[in-house]
Amino acid sequence: REWIRTSIAGAAKEGERGGEEGRPSDSDCSPSPGFASGLRIARSIEIYAMGAGLSTLLEGMPGPVWDAWGSFTSTVANGLSRLDVHLAGDLPSSVVLKTAGATVALCWSLRYLSNVVDHMSEYGCLQTTLEVLKALPIVSGLVAREKDKLSKKVQDQVVADRYKHSKHPKFAELPERQMARKEVLNAIEDLIAKDETSEDGKSKLSGARYFNSEKHANFQTEVYGKFVGANPIHGDSFPSVVRMDAELVSMTASLVRGSGPSASSVCGSVTSGGSESILCAMKASRDWWRRERGGGLLRGLLESLPWRKGTHKPEIIIADSAHAAYVKAAHYYGLRMVVVPVDERTGYRLTAAAVRRKITANTAIVVVSAPSYPHGVCDDIEGIGKLAASWGIACHVDACLGGFILPFARDAGFKRPGFTFSMPGLTSMSIDTHKYGLAHKGTSVVLYRSKEIRKHQFTSITDWSGGLYISPTMAGSRSGAVIAAAWASLLSMGREGFVGQARHLLSLSEHLARRIESDCKDLELLGWPDSTVVAWGSTDGKRVDIYKVNDAMTKRGWHLSALQRPPGLHMCLTAAHSRETVDQLVADLMDCCEEVRKGAREGDEEGMAPMYGMAASLPDRNIVGDVLVAFQEASLDC
Repeated sequence: REWIRTSIAGAAKEGERGGEEGRPSDSDCSPSPGFASGLRIARSIEIYAMGAGLSTLLEGMPGPVWDAWGSFTSTVANGLSRLDVHLAGDLPSSVVLKTAGATVALCWSLRYLSNVVDHMSEYGCLQTTLEVLKALPIVSGLVAREKDKLSKKVQDQVVADRYKHSKHPKFAELPERQMARKEVLNAIEDLIAKDETSEDGKSKLSGARYFNSEKHANFQTEVYGKFVGANPIHGDSFPSVVRMDAELVSMTASLVRGSGPSASSVCGSVTSGGSESILCAMKASRDWWRRERGGGLLRGLLESLPWRKGTHKPEIIIADSAHAAYVKAAHYYGLRMVVVPVDERTGYRLTAAAVRRKITANTAIVVVSAPSYPHGVCDDIEGIGKLAASWGIACHVDACLGGFILPFARDAGFKRPGFTFSMPGLTSMSIDTHKYGLAHKGTSVVLYRSKEIRKHQFTSITDWSGGLYISPTMAGSRSGAVIAAAWASLLSMGREGFVGQARHLLSLSEHLARRIESDCKDLELLGWPDSTVVAWGSTDGKRVDIYKVNDAMTKRGWHLSALQRPPGLHMCLTAAHSRETVDQLVADLMDCCEEVRKGAREGDEEGMAPMYGMAASLPDRNIVGDVLVAFQEASLDC
């Protein structure tokens, strides 16, 4: 402190002498050496004065701290003095322009580097390097030509398969004349001849068909026909559909409302399916988090820094087994994905401990599955919910598959993980009515803990020339027919019917899992099933390629779902399956494993095995994405 006082006093005296010697006259505005020296001393005084002001804060600090502070202030003062001398001959405007240019260049450079770091942290160093290489002129031209070849090949294959068995011509344009309705129906009969059909209880599809009987399907169609023209956006014209819409939400919420003060505040809306429910929940959760936790002076300062484009992105923590719709939501809403791998050590479940290690100041949402689509297991819902509550972040429960199964498990005689809004931290849920709610395709329900969260899902427009507008979901117009059919399905099933369905399907999933464990020596379970999805892989992928097994099963009429990382298959059991169907599935699995193990299918280039084999071996995941894009484009074109 004494050193600071002495330095300030000495600097002040030298500044006074320099100022007297070099003070400019009224007629001479050019700075003399003495005056410049005075400016430098004044700068020193500013630096040392700042140190004096901090001396009260550093009271009692050890001598080395004072020495370090003195060295720092001296270095800064000397640097600023040299800068003043260097710029003494420049005009003020030149100094301003140079400073502005240097600042812009620095900000641009730092933003570029920041984007590179963000991209590498999200996609990995290898993928980023491959993208840079593919952007080179020679390589990019080669890649573009190969993409064109791939697109044409896939297009030809898809179109040829689409039309080779049809008796009717391609309808690529409107027919010149009106077709008779009977003629149109004949065309439809020709088209659906290739579709999969099955008797009640004998479906060979994984998921896809959820109706428990043809009688229930016909009932759904009958209800649908009564509301073909209804649209809930015109509530004054179709009040019946508006009422059904609200009651459908309330009936679904009653399954997971729980007890306690929060039970009465649970609310939601009807969407077109699980993906839209997820997209709505992610948008509402992001905006709710921003309002509740995303403000503050420090965060505002960080977001305003011109070179930081990505660091303030809200983050969403998901397991790598979470549904693909969350990746879609991240792309739509500017979320940064933090993906947590799951494996056999945790039973392919996301744990609270794994989530805790990934939480940062930017974490906005964490997602738990009940159950996960690939492996059919539930994440640690209660533990992760408590963690989310302690951090003030949103926690979404993806119950699209389990929403109409797990809430009835206890009454059906099974001990399964539960989830209600009375659990701490759970802020939203998605439950599909068009799966195990046995409703027509096109309905799901997204639920929220309170209206404070749900309101962030809405879009309200007050200054549109078309009038005042508000929409609860992504769609504007919605089909009243599918809402009415879903409402009717829940009434016709009742709690008794859903308990019976849960008892049937949970028994089937346990039966299938035990049969695979005991009878299929070439296969192993990928997690013990909590709900209706049973997943398995090969015990030795070199001896028995699970994707070749899948191709062999496809030729026997089965349509199983292929998994990757690790390679596997799963069967999603529905009310369209029976115990006899499960036993036939196991028998065919054993036969197909035997075929593949003996090499009966070696060299077979058809089916999904080559594609999944290529996907597993390629380091560049974007090439795999190009194949998927080519297939999707071919499917949409004719």
